[in-house]
Amino acid sequence: MIRSGWMICVGGLALALAGCNHPASTGDTSNTAASTPAGPAKPAATADENTWGNYLAKQGKLHGKDVGMKPYIYVIPGGDSVAANGRRQNESDSIVHGIGPILMPGGMLILGGPDAKQTTVFITNLSKQVKTEAMKGIVVMVVSDASEQAADAAALKSSGATVRFVTM
Repeated sequence: MIRSGWMICVGGLALALAGCNHPASTGDTSNTAASTPAGPAKPAATADENTWGNYLAKQGKLHGKDVGMKPYIYVIPGGDSVAANGRRQNESDSIVHGIGPILMPGGMLILGGPDAKQTTVFITNLSKQVKTEAMKGIVVMVVSDASEQAADAAALKSSGATVRFVTM
């Protein structure tokens, strides 16, 4: 009785594996652009914070596969409202005083938001608060416009962070 139950389980497993959708081999091994995974679509500038957070998380999964630790994601709000300025200050304080001291080499920090220029201003101001070499061995992924790459890298240079730039 036990033997027949075992045989039924093995048979069911074999059928399940045989029914898997295996790609057909076409013999073409050329690497085309269509075979490379495309990045997630950039959200609208007016999209809510959750949408931007999900976008940054997807970029982190796509471009941070070599980082073993769970990333810290910061959506940098655009605009000059009191709420946006307060939020940026809170995020800066969180990085400098909250996670900065506990983030270990091999960790990742993802920064980005709807306004690339505002993200660069945030990174520049942040770099003035972070001690020299305080982020050595930490990957800082900046998701922004290509035009901001040089300014962001220059701002983070003294922190010792490994800057990884991803174009939106």
